[in-house]
Amino acid sequence: MKVLYDSQVFDMQTHGGISRCFAELYQHMPSDVEACIAVKKTNNVYLQAMGFPSAQEDYDNFIHKGAFPMKRILYKAVRNIQAGHPERWDRWPRINLYLTEDYLKNKLVDVLHPTYYDDYFLKLIGDMPFVITVHDMIPELYPQYYNADEYQIRKKRIVIPRASHIVTVSEQTKKDLMRIMHIPEEQITVVYHGADTTPYSPAARSPFDFEYLLYIGERHMYKNFMSWYRDCLPLLRRHRDLKIVCTGKPFTNIEQSIFDSFGTADRLVHVFVETNQELLDIYHHALAFAYPSSYEGFGIPIIEAYKADCPVMLNHASCFPEIAGDAAIFFRMEECSSDFEEQFEILYHMNSIEREHLLDKQRERLKLYSWEKSANTLAQIYKKVC
Repeated sequence: MKVLYDSQVFDMQTHGGISRCFAELYQHMPSDVEACIAVKKTNNVYLQAMGFPSAQEDYDNFIHKGAFPMKRILYKAVRNIQAGHPERWDRWPRINLYLTEDYLKNKLVDVLHPTYYDDYFLKLIGDMPFVITVHDMIPELYPQYYNADEYQIRKKRIVIPRASHIVTVSEQTKKDLMRIMHIPEEQITVVYHGADTTPYSPAARSPFDFEYLLYIGERHMYKNFMSWYRDCLPLLRRHRDLKIVCTGKPFTNIEQSIFDSFGTADRLVHVFVETNQELLDIYHHALAFAYPSSYEGFGIPIIEAYKADCPVMLNHASCFPEIAGDAAIFFRMEECSSDFEEQFEILYHMNSIEREHLLDKQRERLKLYSWEKSANTLAQIYKKVC
């Protein structure tokens, strides 16, 4: 049986949770399923690590290295003509999409698994089954942040009801999908994300010379970063050596002005993370990783923190209790109240035995999440729809 993953999310992301998920599933698929990814050239870091050619290098080396007049136009024309689409001579070549279309038109696979929600493939697959993964229902659950005609919402409504089977990454997302789109329960299977099994040895020294709370990723909307930051203000005043370290995008001017207004600009540190080792070391040496988000489809940073032996503090919301079980310190962020300060102090004053007990529970919980197990479950779904 042959399964095709299209290029959608790999063309959208150089790195990120969804493309990483599909790259891991592809690599862990059992031997009785022949999986292929419809990608010829890519800037996605996970595929490049697997040996896929770089799209940027292809352009940089076109004719000869360096820029020259008409290089972009010539590149577009030549690559489109080579792919059999001369009519697109003046537009950027969609080489990976062309490859997907060839697979589908010539019926070279048994099952399609689109990696996002574009419905381009519906006119090509005929009666070929396809499986779709729903990673979250955030746009539908937070209409105050998204236009009702937003691309993802529109495309979900078209693609999801037509799928042969639907995968969600948590029971919470499954329930939300059933409630919002009225999908029958028997049409949905939960396939959790897996844990990275690459050996990790923590650096002996912390990357920082101060104690810190760690915040990972985006800071907008339902992520609740600014509310959580305000919850941390009493802690920053009480613990003079404590800082907050954030990854992701640099602080905006608005964020910086708010930090200044509370006199804490020097207590928030932004850091760019370039390697997995650096990321895990930042987790490992933190007092705790805090996740105040109101909603996540799964929450990959939880199992990253588990792997790095970093205490985890989670908002008691969404799928977090499902994913973490009792292997976390939970706090509650309500609209007008929060007990994060209290829960942090409990963690902060744990003795070495209590802290190690929490980390032991996290290590045990981590064992539940395996990319091999996830890929095997997915393989059974492919066989079923065939």
